[in-house]
Formats: sequence, C-alpha cells, structure tokens
Amino acid sequence: MKWVEINRVRTFFFTAETQRTQRFRRVFFSALPLRSLRLCGEKTWARCLILLSTLCLLAVPCFSQQSEQTSSSPTQEPPSQPEAKPSNWQWSFSIRNRTGFRTDEPRVFQMSRSFIDAKGIYKISDDWRLTLEGRAHYDPVERLGFPKSVWIDPRQVLLDGKVKKVNLKLGLQQVVWGQADGLRVLDVINPLDYREFILEDFLDSRRPLWMARADVPVEKGSLQLVWVPYFAPSRLPGVENEFGLGSNFGLGLIGAAQSNLPPFSTRVESTQRPAYQLKSSQGGARYSRSIGSWDLTGNYFYGWEDTPTSYVRGIEFKPNEPLPTVVFKPRFDRKEVFGGTAATNFGSVVLRMEAGWNRNKPQAVTGFPIKSGYEKFGLFSSVTGLDWSANTWLWVSGQYFLQSINAPQSRLLFPRNNHLASVFFRTNFLRDTLRPEFFVLTGLNQRQFMVRPKLTKTFGDHWSVGVSADFLGGKQTNIFGYFDSRDRVVLELKWMK
Repeated sequence: MKWVEINRVRTFFFTAETQRTQRFRRVFFSALPLRSLRLCGEKTWARCLILLSTLCLLAVPCFSQQSEQTSSSPTQEPPSQPEAKPSNWQWSFSIRNRTGFRTDEPRVFQMSRSFIDAKGIYKISDDWRLTLEGRAHYDPVERLGFPKSVWIDPRQVLLDGKVKKVNLKLGLQQVVWGQADGLRVLDVINPLDYREFILEDFLDSRRPLWMARADVPVEKGSLQLVWVPYFAPSRLPGVENEFGLGSNFGLGLIGAAQSNLPPFSTRVESTQRPAYQLKSSQGGARYSRSIGSWDLTGNYFYGWEDTPTSYVRGIEFKPNEPLPTVVFKPRFDRKEVFGGTAATNFGSVVLRMEAGWNRNKPQAVTGFPIKSGYEKFGLFSSVTGLDWSANTWLWVSGQYFLQSINAPQSRLLFPRNNHLASVFFRTNFLRDTLRPEFFVLTGLNQRQFMVRPKLTKTFGDHWSVGVSADFLGGKQTNIFGYFDSRDRVVLELKWMK
C-alpha cells in the first residue's frame, strides 16, 4: 500500500509539468489521502515526506521555467540560429547603356555603348585588402573605333595596405592629381581614351596603369611616390571614326591651319614608341600639406606624352604623281611636368588654383624649308576656379584656363596663348532624385565652345535615366570647331546594385 501511494504521487508529479509551482504544491498535498499516511509507519511516513520534499525542491526551477515558456509561447519567437560569419568579399554591379544620335547631317546613331561593370573588394586583414574591377563593353554601331566584338577591360587589380605608417597601393589603378574640371593640367599620369573625344567622364576614359604607389608621412605633410614600370599610350580613334583627327591624331588640325600652303598628299609611317625596358619607366612625386586654411601640393612627374607627335620625316617627289608627298613619322616624346595646387575656402566659397610647367612640349611651327614641323618649347598651363554651394540644392563652379607657349608667335603655327573659361551648374529636386546639370566651356581668344546640358532621374535605389546633349563649335583650326558637325543627343540607362 505504501508503494502504491508513492507511485500515485510520482505519477501526479510528472503530469503536472505545465502548472505553476504554487498550484502544483496545493494540488499535490490535497491529492495525498490521509489514510495512506496513517497506514505508513512513523518512520515510513518520515521517509516519504523527505522523499516528496526533495522532489518538490528539484521540481520548482524546472516547473517555473517551463511554465514561463508555456505562458509566453504564443508571442515568443523560436530560438534564432547562430549568425553566419560575414563574407570577406563585398561586390557591386552595374549595367549601363549610352546611346548617342547625331543631330547634324547625316543624322545617324553615333554609338550604343553597353557596359557591365563588376567590382569586388576582399578584406585580407585589418590593414590589407584586394580590389578587383572589370568591365565588359560592346558597341554595335561601330562609329567610334571600339572593337567589333565584346571587349573586356580590366579597371582595377589593386592590393592596398599599410606597412607601419606607409600606405601602399600596388597593381592596376588610376592616380589623379590636380584641381581642374573638364581639362587636364597636372592630371598627367594616366593616359586617356579619346575615341569619344573628351565627352566621356574622366573616371571612365582614363586608362588604368600597372604601378606602385606609396604615401609616406613626412613631418606635417605627406609624400606620394608613384612608379610606372612601363609605357602605355592613349587609345586613339582612326581617321574614319567619328572623332578622328586626320590620318594621324592631330594632323587634321595642322592641315586646316596650313590652308595657305600649296596642296600636298600625306603618308604616315608606323608610330615609334618606347621600348619595354626599365629605362622607359615613368615616375613622379607629390608633396602635400596644410598651412592654416590652405591645402597645398607640389608635383613632379617624369613620363611620356600620351599621344604621338607627327614629325615630318621628309618630302617625296615622284614623277608619276602630280602632288608632293609629305611623309610623317610619329613618335612619343618624354615629358617632364612641374607644378602645384592650392585650395582654401571662405565659408561656402572654395578657391582652387593649379599650375603646371611642361619643360619640353612639342609645338607645331612654321618656316620653310620644313625640317621636322615641330620644335620643343616650355608650356605653362594654369587654372583658377571658384566653387559656391547654396546649402545642398545648388552648386556653381567657374574656372579660367590659361595656356602659354614659351616661344614667339612668329614661329608658331597655332596661337601662343590660349584663354578659356567654363561655368558648371548642378542642382537637385524631388529629394535628390531629379538632377539637372549645365556645363559650358568656351574659348576667349578663339571662337570655340562646348555646351553640355544634362538631366538625370533616379528611380528607387537601383535605376536611373539620363538625357544629355553635346554641342561643339568654332573655327576649323581649333579642337572644338573641328568637330562642329558632331553634335549629338545621348540617352543613358543605368542599373546599379
């Protein structure tokens, strides 16, 4: 009988797991028959009481925890899984199409350039990371001089990190110096892609180079050292392409400027380029620091001109040909550029200044008999800019450019001094989803201009649509006037993630 009563108690104990502790004790002791206690001897009753008390003490935390879980189960979420370790890779993608239609006769599609860009950043450690970026490109219109098939263009293969206090960047990359917008003064390290003239954004048109870059703290400033172990030229259009500049790049301007000469035919030989040797490498240094409210830099670069100079090799007279033939032998020349920048702000106004001196820049010259057609002179280039921002909805920038050749005008084919000015307006509406822009670059001493309005609308976080136009004009002897018939309207669609 004693064990029967104890088994009854155990059975009740294990079936009451969902009740609160106080209720269990009340129900438990009320369910225990007094007769059973009387049948047990005094010692047996004491043993049962000790056993039951021990079971109750063990059950209190268990019942309490389970009852709380049961009472809160309708609103409590299931236990979450352990968080996965974040990936060391960060990826971004974009797809673009830029379609241009020429507005002058003949009215044709000028391009339909499609891009797929992918960029991945791999975190190696707290101090080192690897960046990979590439682009797949295709233009079925085939008027700009791009390949006729899909073209894969690596944009970055960059390992950057820190060794003590020195920041290192090794691999395929772009290095941008200077303060100017629209034209280059000290931004002379990476060559450009001129197949779309200068109408493409510099970030896209710069040709990345394999190089080593080190930023070293020096006293209160920083010294940047750049070494490019090889030479790579700009990508140029052909004579039959939309933005070709003659049988060799630039010869069209020379032919227009020498309209008073007797007619002649031309022949262009293969371009002489630097050999793949260590002595053909390029390098430069830039020191930057702040003094008061001024940010100052001093720059030096020793490299190669990114476009060849079409030197005259000789003039041929053949009996069966009525016109003499001028033979050109293009080659790349060394360049040595010194310069500096300065920038400061006065409240919402930012003042930018930049100046550079190219010590031996080939310039087209006049004179007869023709020797090489070019001589080397010093070329001074500078820009002064003012930027003004009205809160966040309006930004205005104005710039003045000056180029001056260190030679008398009587020896030069083109003007010795060249003055240009630019104005850029940018604003936004509808919470920065509608962005109008307007850029004008005009020659002050030569009749030339470039006008570029643009309107961009974004949709959500991924899509944007842009409509822009490019209007060029001026004399045939300057660069914008030469492309007077290349005005166009461009539609750009972009998806980005």
